[in-house]
Amino acid sequence: MNKVSQAGKGELVFAGALFLVSLVVYWDTHGLVLPTNNTVVSPRTFPYAVASLLMIASIGIAIEVFRGRAATPEGTSSDSTFQRADLKTMLIIVTAIGIHTFLLEKTGYIIAATISFWGVAYAFGAKKIIKIGLIAFLFSILVFFSFTNLLDIQLPKWIIEELISKVGS
Repeated sequence: MNKVSQAGKGELVFAGALFLVSLVVYWDTHGLVLPTNNTVVSPRTFPYAVASLLMIASIGIAIEVFRGRAATPEGTSSDSTFQRADLKTMLIIVTAIGIHTFLLEKTGYIIAATISFWGVAYAFGAKKIIKIGLIAFLFSILVFFSFTNLLDIQLPKWIIEELISKVGS
């Protein structure tokens, strides 16, 4: 067995995360309450299939990495040097999504999504933070309005969402 390359280590982390996601899906699916009526296909069938495919894919990735066949990122050649992940960008994105999750029920969809969209745009290098904030706010309003009024999917509401719901009806 060859020594695992730096790119291979990243792929092993991905494979491990994929494997953990499959375990979570298995565990969560096992806790589903089944309906009392007889159905040919159980509500657990599709999630079990997805979890199985995730597990098989993660094991397959790990096997390929241990065989020395680390994937080559798209747009690069196999002889180019490995570029490390930009951890600062990933941390900003994860933080923005985490804040979105935390604020969603407390401040409603629009404020939480505005912060999340702004954080992701900032992480990808957008420089005009006021302009990004305004665009993120308008985009959040558009998404909220589209989901609640056009698709009839209710998102968490707060003061701003209540005003928009009154305008939309």
